[in-house]
Amino acid sequence: MRPELEVTIEKLVHGGEGLARLPEGQVVFVPDVIPGERVRIQIVQNLGDYAIARLLEVLEPAAERRTPLCPLFGKCGGCQFQHLPYEEQLREKLRIFKETLWRTGKIEEGLVQGIVPSPQEYHYRNRLQFHVHQETGTLGFLKRRSHDLVPVRYCYLTTSEVNEVLSKLPEIPAWKRLHPYIKRVNLGLSPTEKKVVMLLWTKVPPRREDLYEIKSEISALKAIFYWVRGPEPQGPFPEDAPYRGRRVFSVPKEVAGLPQDQQFFASAGVFVQANWEINLALISYVKEKAMVQPGERVLDVHCGIGNFLLPLSVNCNRGLGVDTDHRAIADGQENSMIWGLTGVSLRVSSAIEALIDLFKETETYPIVVLDPPRGGCKEILRFLPEVANEKIIYVSCDPPTLARDLRILQEKGFVIEEIKAFDMFPQTFHLESVSILRRTL
Repeated sequence: MRPELEVTIEKLVHGGEGLARLPEGQVVFVPDVIPGERVRIQIVQNLGDYAIARLLEVLEPAAERRTPLCPLFGKCGGCQFQHLPYEEQLREKLRIFKETLWRTGKIEEGLVQGIVPSPQEYHYRNRLQFHVHQETGTLGFLKRRSHDLVPVRYCYLTTSEVNEVLSKLPEIPAWKRLHPYIKRVNLGLSPTEKKVVMLLWTKVPPRREDLYEIKSEISALKAIFYWVRGPEPQGPFPEDAPYRGRRVFSVPKEVAGLPQDQQFFASAGVFVQANWEINLALISYVKEKAMVQPGERVLDVHCGIGNFLLPLSVNCNRGLGVDTDHRAIADGQENSMIWGLTGVSLRVSSAIEALIDLFKETETYPIVVLDPPRGGCKEILRFLPEVANEKIIYVSCDPPTLARDLRILQEKGFVIEEIKAFDMFPQTFHLESVSILRRTL
């Protein structure tokens, strides 16, 4: 039997857990706590330098503690902060962000210019990916620090349309026939249409009749795709789904920088930021800081569907975007035509391959946008200074890798002008940030 202990929480750290110290001084991490609370814990894993515990009881709760809205909080691995009021979440996330940048990269706290809150604390996510419970067919998320599945019939982070699919899908006879072969399910809202696009990862092709039955039983569904193997998913079902079954995102004219509102199209499963309102705020901030002038050129080495590249290129109509996802590039090429940006080019390439090619061709860009996955940009930083001759805009979803990369960029002759955080993911420890760097050497 593992021992039970009482500890006092000192602070929250990256990952959302509380840090406390055992009597002998060893650091222990505890979930679902607030700084200053006295709690009873049980050690579940001792890793030498630190230990991991589970929370048994809050003995002395903090005054700001609130009851989590979701009954699955503490079991499902999706949320870490539902027990904190939203204003407290923002304060803690900003403090952790600054602390992580300083500890990992020695980035001065004063460079961080605050955090932009999400307009919605709940029901903001336009996409979610689920595992499938092989016995019941219920969709779910993995339990914290576990591969066990927590069934979910309603998620407070996502929209009513996605929740309609979540609640109805397990009861449909066609799904009961299909689900033993389904590994994962991606549900993505098309915000402009208020309809959901469903993408199934399956071991065997489903019967067309079953897909049509599911579609007919859920009014919120726009289209279904399935992926067995190969470069493309099969679909849409039905074949006449609007816009070939793709998701549609509206960009107000004030953000687009054009006389009329614009749209982005995204194929099923192609990456789009999960919180669209915060994404629009990101685009606006990036445009404001880039200050693209006519005649300049923009390079985006993780361009996706053109999320940043197209709004940035409106003033110059001279941009290059690369991405490894050929489906995202195809969407981006069509999006650029819809926006009327005939001077913008998008092509399939890794960031490192593109930078090496540009280096060999001695091409430089005054504005370079980085929006990498969680692993950051370390592999491209050798060649980036040869191509970025003025300004780098680094959009990051992972503070530790951001801090590492910013430190390297400073060593290579770039100075950080400012950093701003954006709360893309309320109720979780995750956030997005934008760093503005200017070349000095």
